[in-house]
Amino acid sequence: MRRILGILTVLLLLAAGATACGDDSGDTAGNPTTTPSTSNGTPAKSTEVAILSETAAGGTVSTSPVPLPDDAAVAAFAGQFEKSSLGDQIAHKVKATDVPDGQAMVGAVIAIGCDVPPGVTVSDEGTGLAIVPDKVASPMPECFAPVTSVALVLVDAELV
Repeated sequence: MRRILGILTVLLLLAAGATACGDDSGDTAGNPTTTPSTSNGTPAKSTEVAILSETAAGGTVSTSPVPLPDDAAVAAFAGQFEKSSLGDQIAHKVKATDVPDGQAMVGAVIAIGCDVPPGVTVSDEGTGLAIVPDKVASPMPECFAPVTSVALVLVDAELV
């Protein structure tokens, strides 16, 4: 009897936790740390290299990109993640990408939430570049664990 009560208690707690992930505030559900999908700057010439994601990897969302010119910069950027597998994905993608003359590789944590943004918009804000995630067409209403999404982008080197 105790075993059944214990199992039922666990199931009820899991169900309560799953429903708590949703959000009725009108924001993208379950994505409290996703940055806004608008920018006031001038569109910047850029090439999206990849959007990499990992469940429960942590990190800090920022619209300000981090230059990734060498292995040391990539390792420093990747050091913020709780799972080394996301850092490994980033390092592999940066190493595999041929950066043309006059371009620079940058990275930014663009979202932590239920959904992986489909792309990014890069703009020159006058005080620096901003990388903003594009809106997710059909956001998930709830999730069990947040997903960290990182954008890797090539931009004009003079903007970095």
